[in-house]
Amino acid sequence: MRLLLFSGFLGSGKTTLVIRLAQFAVDLGKKVAILVNEIGEVGIDNQLMRQLDMNVWELLNGCICCTLSADLVSTLQQLDSDYSPDLVIIEPSGAANPKSILSALPYYKGKPLESMHTISILDPLRLEMLVEVMTPLIVSQIQHADLILVSKCDQAKSEEIKYAHQVALKNNPTANILDFSKDSPIGPLVKGIAPWMN
Repeated sequence: MRLLLFSGFLGSGKTTLVIRLAQFAVDLGKKVAILVNEIGEVGIDNQLMRQLDMNVWELLNGCICCTLSADLVSTLQQLDSDYSPDLVIIEPSGAANPKSILSALPYYKGKPLESMHTISILDPLRLEMLVEVMTPLIVSQIQHADLILVSKCDQAKSEEIKYAHQVALKNNPTANILDFSKDSPIGPLVKGIAPWMN
């Protein structure tokens, strides 16, 4: 089982990318499970993904990084024993701190994970504002990323994209950075996100 953990604020393009990536993996014959974390009683992302016939497990009414970390571990163990997915995509709420999620994973006692990668999605259209009001969380999402994706490059100005790269490199100088938009071909993104799928 391979694990991909996505971080990024609401509206960054995270769900769109997760759906496209999951569909790509399914089309290759991979068994995919998606764990979504919604704060509230109705998960909009969950409903959309189920309409697309995706296997979705939802953790509701709390942040996956704190109150539901035990639920995350038990859900992963249940997925491993009942479904044996090739890929598990974790899409927590935008307010989730990946550090807290990653710290829960050592408690997972299922089959050893083949790989674990963390992807942070930065929205260059709102990044400057988010950095001003959410600095610790943005920094943590960037610092814990193996790969940083700058979204909405078809809508952003070149200065906004450049700023996103600067923020990313300042906080994680070793991370790979890829630019994308909702219409970007999925193949090059898969090479960066999950090269084992190619």
